[in-house]
Amino acid sequence: MIVGMAVTNAELLQQHPLLARLSFEQVLRFAQAGELELFHAGEDIVVEGSLGDALYLILSGAAAVHVGAAADTRPLATLKPGEFFGEMSLVEPAVRSATVRATDVTEVFRVPHYALSNLLEDDPVVLHLVLVTIIRVLSKRLRDTNSLVGSVEKLSEWLASSMI
Repeated sequence: MIVGMAVTNAELLQQHPLLARLSFEQVLRFAQAGELELFHAGEDIVVEGSLGDALYLILSGAAAVHVGAAADTRPLATLKPGEFFGEMSLVEPAVRSATVRATDVTEVFRVPHYALSNLLEDDPVVLHLVLVTIIRVLSKRLRDTNSLVGSVEKLSEWLASSMI
């Protein structure tokens, strides 16, 4: 990657919450590990069942997360600027559990698994700071999911008792 492009990418990435705890020099190193990609509305960014080998940061636009074969199903989630997906690929490349489709013109920053592995060797502090932030986000997602499951369980109990 050309150094000038890395600086421009670093300036864009510096605004992303995942990298908020990093210095500009650390963001620059992160920027050199990946590349910007642009997707148009309706275009798949990743496809369920394909190899998940990269982390994606949403920089602009929006994307919908779909699970299952039907492309017209209601999205499981909507991702906006400042969010990310593909974090499981940090551990190891594995089959994608969902399709992520751009709903607007969407700019993402893609960091391949191998580049993250190299970053770990070159600057473990950068990856450590990023991983701590990812864990916090995953923890919040899990709490939100647990809350939703609890609400569904209470609704189910109420419906069952009202039918008696």
